[in-house]
Amino acid sequence: MWKTIIRRILILIPQVFLISLLVFILANFMPGDALTGKIDPNVSPARLEELRQQWGYYDPWYIKYINWIKNIMKGDLGESTAYKLPVTRLIGQRAVNTFWLALITTVLNYIIGITLGVISGRYHEKLPDKIIVFYTFFALAMPSVVFGLINIFVFSFKFKWFPVGGSVDVKYLAGTIPYYWDKLYHMFLPALTGALLYTVSIIQYLRSEIIDYKNSDFVITARSKGVPENKIYSRHILRNALLPVASFMGGDIASLLGGSIFIENVFSYPGMGKLFLESIQRRDYAVVNALIILFAVLTVLGTLLSDIIMSAVDPRIRIK
Repeated sequence: MWKTIIRRILILIPQVFLISLLVFILANFMPGDALTGKIDPNVSPARLEELRQQWGYYDPWYIKYINWIKNIMKGDLGESTAYKLPVTRLIGQRAVNTFWLALITTVLNYIIGITLGVISGRYHEKLPDKIIVFYTFFALAMPSVVFGLINIFVFSFKFKWFPVGGSVDVKYLAGTIPYYWDKLYHMFLPALTGALLYTVSIIQYLRSEIIDYKNSDFVITARSKGVPENKIYSRHILRNALLPVASFMGGDIASLLGGSIFIENVFSYPGMGKLFLESIQRRDYAVVNALIILFAVLTVLGTLLSDIIMSAVDPRIRIK
C-alpha cells in the first residue's frame, strides 16, 4: 500500500509539470490581457503600455514560464491583477468555502445515492424502481444551471426558505455560533442542488450491482439457509455492490473540492469554482494557472484515495 502511495505521488510530479506547461502556453496565447478594457479618461493608453512592459506581458512565453516556476519554488504564486491580493491568500479564502460546500454535498450525495440505489435495486421493475429511474433520467438531462435557477426561484423567491446567494450574512460576527449556523444555512440549497444532480451515477451503479447479485449463488444459498432478507441485503448484497461506488468515491470528492463552477456561480457562492470563472473572464492568469494546478493535484490524489477506499471496503483487494 505504502509503495503505491509513494509511486503515485512521484508520478504526480511530471503530470503536474506537463499540465502547468500546457495551461501556461494556452493562457499566453489567449487574446487580451488583464489590462484589456480598462482604458478610461483617468488612465492614458501610454500608462497602460508602461504597465504591460513593467509586468512583462511582452516577454516570450518560455521566459514567463521559467519566471513563474522560479516564483513557485519560492512559494510565490504571484499576485492577482483583479483583486490586488497574493494568489495564495485569495485562493485560501475561497478554498475554505469550497471545502465545506464539497463536504456537505458529498454527504448528501452518498446518503441520497445509496438510499435510492438500494431501493431501486431491491424493488426492481416495481413502482419505487420506476420512479427512481425516471428521476435519474430527469437529473441526467437537467443542466445544473437550469436546476439551480429553478431551486432559487422555488425555495428562495416563492417560499423564502433559503437565501438567494452568498455564503453568510454580514450581520453575524465571525467565529460565533450564529455565524456558523448561517454559513450552513447558505450552503444547504447549493449543496442539495449539486447532490441531487451528481448522485445519478451512484444510483445507477448500485442499482445494477444489486440486480446482478440478487440471483447470485451465494445469495440463493443464504436464502435456502433461512437468512432474513434484510440481513441478506445488508451483509451480502450491499457489501459487494458498494465496490463500484467506492471505486470513484475519491474522484467525486476531488472534483467537488475543485469547485462546482456552475453551482457556485448560479448561487453566487464565493468558492474556487466561481473564482476560476471570474479569473478567466478578467484574464487574471496568475489565479487561473494556480487553480488549474490545484485541480490537477486534487484529481490525482482523488484517484489514489479511490484505491485506498477500495482496499478498505474489500479486504480481498490488495494493491500490489
